[in-house]
Amino acid sequence: MGHFKPEDQVGNVRSPPEQRITRLSAVTPVAAGWRPFLWVAAALVSGVMGTALASPLFPLYQRLWGLAPSTITLVFVAYMMGVLAAFLFLGRLPVHLGPVRQLRLALLLMLTGLLLSMLAGHVGVLILGRVCIGVASGLVTTAATLGLMELEPPRSRRFAPLVATAGSVFGFGCGPLLGGMIAQWGRTPLVTPYLAMLAALAVVLAGLHSFRARGGTKPGFPSLRPRFVLPQRAARPAFLVGGFATFAAFSLFSLYAALAPSFVNELLPWRGPAVSGTAIAAILFCSAGAQMALRGLGARGCALLGLALLAAAAALLAGTVLFASVILFAASVLVAGAGHGLCFLAGMTITEASAPAEERAGVLSCFFSIGYTGTVLPVLGVGLLADRLGLAAAVLAFCGLLGGGALLLLACAHRLVGRPRPATASSPPAASASAAPSRAA
Repeated sequence: MGHFKPEDQVGNVRSPPEQRITRLSAVTPVAAGWRPFLWVAAALVSGVMGTALASPLFPLYQRLWGLAPSTITLVFVAYMMGVLAAFLFLGRLPVHLGPVRQLRLALLLMLTGLLLSMLAGHVGVLILGRVCIGVASGLVTTAATLGLMELEPPRSRRFAPLVATAGSVFGFGCGPLLGGMIAQWGRTPLVTPYLAMLAALAVVLAGLHSFRARGGTKPGFPSLRPRFVLPQRAARPAFLVGGFATFAAFSLFSLYAALAPSFVNELLPWRGPAVSGTAIAAILFCSAGAQMALRGLGARGCALLGLALLAAAAALLAGTVLFASVILFAASVLVAGAGHGLCFLAGMTITEASAPAEERAGVLSCFFSIGYTGTVLPVLGVGLLADRLGLAAAVLAFCGLLGGGALLLLACAHRLVGRPRPATASSPPAASASAAPSRAA
């Protein structure tokens, strides 16, 4: 199985040697080596763990405060609006602060949001805490991804995109698993999970202060005006396919994260936050495993296979609702996880190869904005529809739309995401997306 090479996956898009040298030389000697890279990876994992920690706790809040399913969905959407706000308004902040400095600030905001959630006495405070966690999550995602790309040691095999995607989904999986397990057997299920996460984040924050980080490349504070940065025109079709494939993958995961605790409790004979937390974690562990096992497929292969798996997962989930089958539910979790991981990895790889170093923060923010929008709009619709027609009908409608959308994207990926072309000594390097400026929209 060949090694994953992002620059070979987007048709004719290749990064010229001078761009790779620029990326590597941006790291100061103080921050060279594996230690800073590993601390940034730990910050990414722990940061996303903090965002997903509360997923299996929502049914407990629902029973404690007598909340409707749409209110629980609103709490989840409040978090996602915070994420999108970070991408839209603060997407270029790493250019001014530097990725590691932004990570430090983001983890402090994450600690604040977790404290508010832990001390919440009513849903308003919980929503405020989720908004803080959402903004912090967006800042962590962008800064950590950029930090991994910058701090990857020069002699490594350029696996920063793989670490970024696998680390993200692994952290998202560990968050609900940790929260569910502690809540299931802890004496204070709405307090103890937050305490454990606060301790872990404090350790990582100390690690980020153990080395000197370089500042940003531009002085001053960035404009807060929303700005979408797209790759050059030649790379844009593949970029959009990768972005909307990630949109579909995040939509499917969000159904489990926002509504699966109640759904699982109705379907399975077991009860408690550990059950729903394990179901959510299983999707993301399958996602990380698929990325590690199938990374040699390249962006095109990952996109095609991932979208096909998403369509299959939607069909299996619909069958679960219709026939109340635990076997179909388990199969849908496994297939959805694999599809999620491959679509996310394909999108991240296409994005990394399409953006020049000076515009990478803006292009990444645009990519994540597209992907994370998939966690808001479809799930909000499912929650509102569930209040009127019931959860089963809402999930069936979601599965139909997701399955059709995944098949449409599959056709687009087959046409627009180029096959890697082997380099030969006689052929000149292909035109690079990095060599031309990105375009802001």
